[in-house]
Amino acid sequence: MSKQEHDAAAAKLRAGVSSFDKPWYRSSSELLSRTGIRGKKCLDLCCGNGEFSRILKERHAMDVTCADYIPFHTQHAQEQGFPVIPVDIDTSAKEVDAVAEPYAGKFDLVVNLAAIEHVFNSDNLLRFAHTVLKPGGLLLVNTPNIDFFAYRMYALLAGNRPFGEGHHIRFWDFRFLRTNLFLNGFTVTNDARSFYALPQDAMLRAFKNRKRIASMVAWLFHSCQILQHIPLLRGMCSDELTVLAVKDEVPAVGFELNRVQHFLKEHTGSEKGKEAGKRLLAARKNGWLDEHLYLGKLVDSLAP
Repeated sequence: MSKQEHDAAAAKLRAGVSSFDKPWYRSSSELLSRTGIRGKKCLDLCCGNGEFSRILKERHAMDVTCADYIPFHTQHAQEQGFPVIPVDIDTSAKEVDAVAEPYAGKFDLVVNLAAIEHVFNSDNLLRFAHTVLKPGGLLLVNTPNIDFFAYRMYALLAGNRPFGEGHHIRFWDFRFLRTNLFLNGFTVTNDARSFYALPQDAMLRAFKNRKRIASMVAWLFHSCQILQHIPLLRGMCSDELTVLAVKDEVPAVGFELNRVQHFLKEHTGSEKGKEAGKRLLAARKNGWLDEHLYLGKLVDSLAP
């Protein structure tokens, strides 16, 4: 089954089990409330069944447009009265940019919840958001935090990735997400990582469906409500990785090596190329590329 076939089938299945109380919805909605962000022109990018689109509209007074690539999702959004932008983030950069261009600078806020882990080309997703945002616009991103201790335990016990057959393609912790955002033209302004839900499902699979021991171990994660406030333990005690980032007026050079090489070659000697070089060097100076050896080596060659 292809990713497209899986996602289309999953869309119809999830429509029958719709819920407005998912941890990533609570995490993101609480962040919007804490920061006083409401009444904005907003794009729900990878909107899914449109549950959070409704939360944005009804709780936060947002003027919401929905974007997705699955016809079932876009049709459902239209039936709920939302304008729709059909876009497949995993097509070529040229195609994605062509979809984004008519909406350049149109939105105050872009929201992308529990979706970036399903995307092959996260540079396309983040560049799309950067293009459609107004200067100083905001991007709200949520994804499972792979640094969470329950997911580490699952990988140790099961020798497998912690999210089952959900087509989770890329796994994110705060450091990796911050670096990707930075190289695509964003600066994180609010790190809202937090603990929201006991890892019942992960523990049930880790302990091979032994429900009693899985429930007992999952119950122990109540301690994360306290331990997450200790700086050194925050990453391991947070299941939801939710951040708010501001659009900087810099080019979205990207994180993937091939994308960066292409961008630098295309803009050699131009002002845009120089700005991209500065951005890459800043990331290198911050130590954010230390574990990305090939990209780090490329950036080192840009140093004066």
